[in-house]
Amino acid sequence: MPSDVKMGLWEITSTVNLGGQMPFDTSKLAPEQKAQMEAAMKGAMGAHTSVEKTCMTKEKFEKSSFMTTTPGMNCKQTISTNTRSTLEASLACTGTGEMTMQMHLEAESSTAVKGTIKGTASAAGKTLTSDGTMSGKWLGADCGNTK
Repeated sequence: MPSDVKMGLWEITSTVNLGGQMPFDTSKLAPEQKAQMEAAMKGAMGAHTSVEKTCMTKEKFEKSSFMTTTPGMNCKQTISTNTRSTLEASLACTGTGEMTMQMHLEAESSTAVKGTIKGTASAAGKTLTSDGTMSGKWLGADCGNTK
């Protein structure tokens, strides 16, 4: 998050639009497994919105690990801008496939952020694209049981 935001409990609303093809090799699956996987993939495509609560601590903030990685992948995160009001970062991963992500976050105030995320994932000759927006609001200093 940009450095001009409060630590504590945040509610993050994100909308991600997935396009392209899921980067999974289904050629070795049994016909019924392949049909189940293709149905699940079809359901995952398009726009999806989620709301989650997260606890932003000084330790998490200083670690600057803003984008999640995938097991089996070797990822490098690069922060290109980190000011009081703006954070821009990218992620490049290799391993079982290739994945890239770019993120732009802006602090509208110390209790509100907004941003965009774009990414691609490629494997087995297929590429998945993602475009998303997010907004966050600070709920309070006490995170309770939320991590």
